[in-house]
Amino acid sequence: MNEITLMSFGYVFGAPEGTDTIIGTRGLPNPYWAEELKHKTGLDPEVRDYVFSTPEAEAYFESCLDMLRRRIAFYEQYDSPLKTPLRIGIGCTGGKHRSVSMTVRLAAALKAEGVALRVVHRDLDKVLEHSAGAVVFTRQAGEPRFVVVESQSSGVHGFPKGRMEEGETDLETALREVREETGLEPTLLPGFRTVELYALRERPNTVKQVIYYLAEYENQTPRPRPGEIRSVRLLRFDEAMRSFEFENTRAVLREAKAFLDELP
Repeated sequence: MNEITLMSFGYVFGAPEGTDTIIGTRGLPNPYWAEELKHKTGLDPEVRDYVFSTPEAEAYFESCLDMLRRRIAFYEQYDSPLKTPLRIGIGCTGGKHRSVSMTVRLAAALKAEGVALRVVHRDLDKVLEHSAGAVVFTRQAGEPRFVVVESQSSGVHGFPKGRMEEGETDLETALREVREETGLEPTLLPGFRTVELYALRERPNTVKQVIYYLAEYENQTPRPRPGEIRSVRLLRFDEAMRSFEFENTRAVLREAKAFLDELP
């Protein structure tokens, strides 16, 4: 019999290639937001207990188990010279809590029923670095002007943002970073939230996730934070787009501008 693999993974690191079936777990209770569990993984029993702590989560597990029983039975009956190993991916956001918990439970249940399989936790050793920031703007002559900051260390242009500190929410981080980097106290516009993901070249196993909000200010003067921000400029949409070095940053601004254009 060809080998069957159950593989947990994190979507932020990309879905595994060559998978025949993918099970998503992002709707399950997330231990990342429980302070006593966020630094543990689905290999820890207390994390699995949290993930499957609701009747809905338990029912979802049972439905996934039943589906895999059928999928594996179909695979084992299939006979072809082109038959390849069966790879089943089980994903959550970062690949450490929910996907690992589901994989551990599914593997235990299937092995107890005599299914021969191997288990791989692809992203347990990878790091998801959480940051937050905001697309900040003001209006001049009825047209938005966007706050673009230039990093002192790299010279890269972007939006105010920074790493989340212990105990902070992403919203608290965004407002703190705007205040620290530009001196502004803007007002958040409800309904806008977008996420930027990119790999860090200097740390191949690390992906940075930046959550952006949209915020507006009036009658304030932005000022760069000494030693961290080289400059702060107010730019029109087209000017800001030309100033950015990375397409990810342009995509965030396009999304923010489209949101503003739809406002009454």
